[in-house]
Amino acid sequence: MAAHGEPSNAVDVEDPKLQFVEPDHQAKAESDGDGEALCGLFVWEKAKDGHENHLVSVKAAISEMIALWLFVIIGCGTACSMFADSKLAVCFAFGFGIVVLAYAIGHHSGGQINCAVTFALVLAGELNWKQGIFNVFFQIIGSFLGAGTLAVMFGCDTDQTQSLGTNKISEAYGAGAVLVGEMFGTFLLCFVVFQTAVHSGSQAGHNPPIAIGFAVFLAHTLLLNVDGCSINPTRSIGPAAVGAMRKCGDTKGLEDLWVFIVGPMLGAAIAAGHHKLWLDVKPALTRLSKARHHASE
Repeated sequence: MAAHGEPSNAVDVEDPKLQFVEPDHQAKAESDGDGEALCGLFVWEKAKDGHENHLVSVKAAISEMIALWLFVIIGCGTACSMFADSKLAVCFAFGFGIVVLAYAIGHHSGGQINCAVTFALVLAGELNWKQGIFNVFFQIIGSFLGAGTLAVMFGCDTDQTQSLGTNKISEAYGAGAVLVGEMFGTFLLCFVVFQTAVHSGSQAGHNPPIAIGFAVFLAHTLLLNVDGCSINPTRSIGPAAVGAMRKCGDTKGLEDLWVFIVGPMLGAAIAAGHHKLWLDVKPALTRLSKARHHASE
């Protein structure tokens, strides 16, 4: 997830607040005489009224695909090789995987690496919905590529999860408990994203990926024994589908998949609502305070 930059580097495509998700903003100023510009595969054109008609960035979407491919291999692969030996190592793999990959692609896409984060940004008005759909589509492709890679790396006899790290509801917990857990974990993640990487008052500088990665780590320490911890539907979809097709174990992961989509999306929606409410309420409170101050004079 891209770090919050200085005001001079803020992205201004559709909304002046947008600083987190748009790629290659430094090259945005390069345009021809007709007002059209091309930055890598990032295309936009200026309308006659001076506003920009934002299309989509193929570069950003492909970056998300590559990141999901690597993230599934790093996180789920560590679970395949070490789940029975060190669950803490699995938590670190998912958390630090996000840190590394968010730094790697943040300047291309904002480093969402999670369709729940993408969904939250779209709901909050921080990401164009067309770009959001494009990113999610490529994220899912990356998840399938990662699961396919793991299927080649780990046979049924070497995969300690027997399911390519697929999320499943533990027998000790019901769907309701897992739904709440996934909702909370995803809210934690998206809340940290908004406060460190998006909010104009963030003091994180160029280091939001560190806080965001630790949020993922914390969520995994809480939920790993409950359901394997998803908080990321795109991370769950590929391993669930490919793992079921491989038939090493049962298909419970595919049957439980709805929980790992609905729970994170609810948590993301709550975080987006909080972000919007905070942005709307704070100026209103400031204006109210000033009005009271003037009235008392």
